[in-house]
Amino acid sequence: MYKGKKIIALVPARGGSKAVPYKNIKILCKKPLIAWTIDLVKEMPEIDKVVVSTDDANISIISQYFGAEVIMRPNQLSGDDSLAIDTVKHAIKVLKEQKDTYDIMLYLQPTSPLRSKQDIYDCLDLLIENDQMYTSVSTFSEAELNPIRAWIIEGASPKTFIEEGNPFLPRQMLPKAYQLNGVVYAFYLKTINEESERFLGDNPGGIIISKERAIDIDEEMDFIVAEKLIEMRANN
Repeated sequence: MYKGKKIIALVPARGGSKAVPYKNIKILCKKPLIAWTIDLVKEMPEIDKVVVSTDDANISIISQYFGAEVIMRPNQLSGDDSLAIDTVKHAIKVLKEQKDTYDIMLYLQPTSPLRSKQDIYDCLDLLIENDQMYTSVSTFSEAELNPIRAWIIEGASPKTFIEEGNPFLPRQMLPKAYQLNGVVYAFYLKTINEESERFLGDNPGGIIISKERAIDIDEEMDFIVAEKLIEMRANN
């Protein structure tokens, strides 16, 4: 429990991955990718439970080995076009059937292994201390491409993504832009129902973190970059 709130961490980890087969349990610096997230949460006594939602037996076995409980989800919630909110709804349904209740859910993607405990605490603090203001808190980092510099190409005709935007502005003159990075999501479970289309709710809050901690592993190259960053962190 943290600041009077009972908290569960949900780690979504489906078995299918086209770019990197079995990405979620591929070894990163001597342990499976998903273990970086499980281990971090297990080191935080204020988080009451960590659960992995998966459709895959191998991921289930590895997750339990590292100390997580497992919710097996149906195949229809594990495709390339499956929505995160549906995974959350399924987990909530299973927890209710088990009469296991929580105030706040952390949604922690295993593909963000460089998140810190402080990132999680910062999100929880902002959410709990402003519970009349925010329905959720998520992490953001500086946008890789400022939307002012983005284009749409229709046929062979390019036009600026933002109407009347000037993509040739010097970097120093561009407005600050941020992107949702998926490192940490924290939200009140009472805000989720069958009609919910997302778990950010109507009044989301945001925490800005560095690009380094926001690395999202999707391809083989991302594993190489993450490994170097982890090695650098260990040496420092």
